[in-house]
Amino acid sequence: MSPTWILAIDFGTSNSAAAHSGATSGSIETLSLSHTSNLMPSSVYVAAPDRISVGEPARNLAQQNPTGFVASPKRLITGAPTTVIAGYTLPSALPVAAVMSAIIGRGKAAHAGTLPAQVVLTHPEAWAPQQVGVLVEAAMRAGIDRSRISTISEPRAAAAHYSRSHAMQPGARIAVFDFGGGTLDIAVLTVTGPNAFQVIAARGDNGLGGKNIDALIQRWVEQRLADRDPELVEWLRRRAPVDVVQSLQESIRSAKELLSEAPSATITINNTPQGRQTLQITRDEFDELIAPAAEQALRLTRATLLDAGITQPDQLTALYLTGGSSRIPLIQQRLGEVGPVATLDDPKTVVAQGALVTAVGDRGGDTRERPTAPSASELLAPTSPQASRGYQPGPAQPASDHQRVAGTPPPQQSSSGGRKWGRLALAGVAVVALVGIVIGGVALANRGGGDDEPDQAGGSSTAAAQTAANGSAIVTDEKQLYSMLPSGLQNGVENCRKSDFTESGALDMMCNIKKDGPLAPFFVTESYGINGFISFYSDSTKVGSTITSLRNGTMSDGKGTLVEDSARVSAAEIEAGTGTKSYTASYANTSTNLGMTVFGLKSIDDGKTFLSRSGLIS
Repeated sequence: MSPTWILAIDFGTSNSAAAHSGATSGSIETLSLSHTSNLMPSSVYVAAPDRISVGEPARNLAQQNPTGFVASPKRLITGAPTTVIAGYTLPSALPVAAVMSAIIGRGKAAHAGTLPAQVVLTHPEAWAPQQVGVLVEAAMRAGIDRSRISTISEPRAAAAHYSRSHAMQPGARIAVFDFGGGTLDIAVLTVTGPNAFQVIAARGDNGLGGKNIDALIQRWVEQRLADRDPELVEWLRRRAPVDVVQSLQESIRSAKELLSEAPSATITINNTPQGRQTLQITRDEFDELIAPAAEQALRLTRATLLDAGITQPDQLTALYLTGGSSRIPLIQQRLGEVGPVATLDDPKTVVAQGALVTAVGDRGGDTRERPTAPSASELLAPTSPQASRGYQPGPAQPASDHQRVAGTPPPQQSSSGGRKWGRLALAGVAVVALVGIVIGGVALANRGGGDDEPDQAGGSSTAAAQTAANGSAIVTDEKQLYSMLPSGLQNGVENCRKSDFTESGALDMMCNIKKDGPLAPFFVTESYGINGFISFYSDSTKVGSTITSLRNGTMSDGKGTLVEDSARVSAAEIEAGTGTKSYTASYANTSTNLGMTVFGLKSIDDGKTFLSRSGLIS
């Protein structure tokens, strides 16, 4: 029989990582999630309720039917029991369970097919109990008994990993800067004992991550190509085959990572009408591009430290960096202004490793002895009021016993902590029962009856508009989304095309400001034409959180200029770009559920006039 082993899963916004007690040594090791990487994309693709692909296969299938693709299932965890994907009403925990099942399968393969004795799940510090409950349910759906599941917040796990090699006395304070692919989270913790921490301040930005940096590089690529051949840029934006676009995006990601170590990198665009195109970007050019993002991250860090009463760098023992985007030299350089920067190992996997450390205790690196799971009171230790700032967890929607999916283990009743966590797990249980999930040809058991057929009444509209996990609306059809733009804005834009998807699965489009159009005078002009464009989507959940952030001034840390309509259903904030000569406007409208970012404005006054002339704010 294989020795007892433990698994920790860091279910991330863009990528997931895991750590386990090594099959041979019993020590803490990162679990390989593919043949070439310790990470796997958190993406899922729902072809049908019993056919869910995860990771890279999901990304590949996304081009066939975008409505079935969810780039970041973590964004869907709001505490609501169900979510709608590709017309199917699914338990909210089901897409997460698909990812966890794939990770658990990798772990089982390394341990002679045996299940882990314990699974530790990480979560954002500011998550509500109902959201944590969805994670717990997902692990249960993936085949793990409830008694074997424990949870820990991401900053506490990261701090635990750091403390393994850096002794800290009680009262010492450490900040965790977690800069991932889709989000930035910052927390300040104080040491309360061996491997024990209390979060005293936390903030987050769900709109700042590695994907934003990728988008900045792509814009740089388009600008450089426009100097060579404007028609080539037009082809790339509107008519390029999917494989060309995907290849370019992968080349951009590779160049970004290389620039963390090298002074320059090459970006390649293959199979264009003019043949293979190559561009070289230097570290200096890259730093100039991302300077506004680095400044935004620094402002959020300063604000979090101030929440914790830290005003001087020497009041902080360490500013510990995690997440892949924290590798960027400029980010580390700017953070050095506010505290002593520290890094350990691969920043993408330290949270998973730290979760394992906390679960088993530091026993000389040997984790083969099964530990006692942390109690519910330990997992939900109260934090300061600042700890939830900037987050809006969804409301609890408990399900009754008769709604529980067949095959789902009932709540544990062995202790008061077990009863509490049993209720949390039940809060995420779905009203829809499914036959099973197939991941890479392996069935994930989840038997039960229920109505899992798509709603056919809407016909083609099913592909155009969906309902997100919390009942909010999203739009996935290009024509429908474009039609939501005010007529004044439609008359002033051109070259509109699909760009990306929001984390809830809503379509994101981009349009260029039309040369010689009615809105062109409000934008900066470069040698190749108007340097202005818009990025827009219809996602009521994202719009709701955006408009709150705009009115509270948290998006720009109070440095932007707020513009609102008289009915207070729409708002925009205009802010100067750091290191640029243009201004950016962030916009949200809760009446139409339209969200937008406007780039390349000449000034604040030009931004106000643009918002009025385009019909966005009247």
